[in-house]
Amino acid sequence: MNKYLEKFISEKFEKPVKALDLGAGSFKDIETLKEKGWFGEGVDKKMGIDLNEVYLSDNKPFDLVYSNYVLHFLKNRQQLIDTASQNLEKEGWFFLLTFDKNDDIIRGFNSNEVVEMLGDFKNISTRMFKAFDNEPGHNHWHKILEVTAQKK
Repeated sequence: MNKYLEKFISEKFEKPVKALDLGAGSFKDIETLKEKGWFGEGVDKKMGIDLNEVYLSDNKPFDLVYSNYVLHFLKNRQQLIDTASQNLEKEGWFFLLTFDKNDDIIRGFNSNEVVEMLGDFKNISTRMFKAFDNEPGHNHWHKILEVTAQKK
């Protein structure tokens, strides 16, 4: 499981709840949450889900919606934020990892750009940090932007 997501979950949730992964990839995070007793749903382009359009789950509302390293791939980035908002319950949490605008490899966002998209959210927190990418063929550092917010 993504260690930054795992840390966020341990700080915000005392017991298993419902989570939606936008851009689930290998579904590793969702599977780990299910093993811990959570109800989890993941969606990904491999399933025919286009996150450039709002996705509404039949299982909403969720206590947590998260997306790891997807935002920079999308043409219509606001739709990912709108998808999070429309699938979250009131006071539910959104967790986002993306690349910082100053990343040397992938052009991402500065915190102000992402915060501007978060109109339906409060308690917005951002932080930039460096993380080493040791995936096969990578072996380089990234500047990561973490954003957390709570639905109004």
